Amino acid sequence: MPIWGWVAIGAGGVLLVAAAAIGSVLGWRAVERRYLLRLVSRREAIDAVRQALDDVVMRLAEGSDETLTHFAEDPDALERRALHEVTSRAAILADELDGMPLPKKLIPAADLLGDAAYAIALEAGKVTDEQVGDAAFAALGSINLTTIAGTYAAATRGVQNACELCGLEEDAAVYGGGLYL
Repeated sequence: MPIWGWVAIGAGGVLLVAAAAIGSVLGWRAVERRYLLRLVSRREAIDAVRQALDDVVMRLAEGSDETLTHFAEDPDALERRALHEVTSRAAILADELDGMPLPKKLIPAADLLGDAAYAIALEAGKVTDEQVGDAAFAALGSINLTTIAGTYAAATRGVQNACELCGLEEDAAVYGGGLYL
C-alpha cells in the first residue's frame, strides 16, 4: 500500500477518536442538562408546596373565630387536610431528591433541595389529627415559616449555582412541570 494510504488511515483514525471525544463531552453535557432540568422542576414543586403551607397559615391567621374553632376541633377541617397534603408531598419530594442519581456537580443542589422539602414536611407535620383545641393551636403556632424560607432560599441559590456551573441560563430552564396544589 502506498504511503498516502497509511497517512489517510492514520488521519481518519485520529479524526474518529477526536469525534468520539467531542461527542462524549457533548453527550455528557446533555445528560447534565437533563438532570439539572429535573432539579429545576423539583425546585418549582417545592416552591408550590411551600406556598401552599404559607397560604394555609395565612388563611388561618386572617380567619374568623368560627374558622379557627373548626380547625382546632375538627381533624377533618379543610386546613388540616391541606397541611397533611403539604406534609405528604414535601416528604415525597425529599425522598425523591435523596435517592435521585445525579452527576457529582449537581449533588449539592439536590441536597439543599432535599433539605428544604424535609423542612417543609417537618413543619407542616406538626399539626396532627390527635391534637384538638389548644394543642392544635400550639402546634400551628410552632410552625416556623422563617426556617422554611431560609432553607428554600439556600436551595434556590444552590440550583442557581448548578445552572451557572452547567452553563444553563435559569430562565431557559424554568419550564414548569412542577407540582401545584
